[in-house]
Amino acid sequence: MSGRPGRTGTCTAVDARTRLRQAQLHLEAAELVQSEELSEAATVATGNAVLAAIAAADAICCASAGVRSRGQDYRQAIALLQEVTADAALARALREILDLEDAGHHGLSNVSSANCLAALRRAKALVEAAVVRVR
Repeated sequence: MSGRPGRTGTCTAVDARTRLRQAQLHLEAAELVQSEELSEAATVATGNAVLAAIAAADAICCASAGVRSRGQDYRQAIALLQEVTADAALARALREILDLEDAGHHGLSNVSSANCLAALRRAKALVEAAVVRVR
């Protein structure tokens, strides 16, 4: 797939629906964990929100263009999402949530409640956009 940002792989409408459902489940898990009164809850919720956002971006790209990002650098998905949708707000939401990926998945200190809530908002926006685009 020359011309596309980073490494991509082909995908189908069925794949788009699968990634959408995975995104929805990651978001549900994030919201459930975020409601817990544990100091680690925001970090775990953020990690799930990041996964929801990535899956939603995959679903959007699969449904819109039949490709998804397959590179090791998740940031390549931002460029692909921008290219496929021409929607700067969606690409920005993905970029901003991916800024929390390291803390949400690998961090030794906990993600703040404010950053967790921001991640949940961004993930929800991406999942909602995927719902509209995936049929």
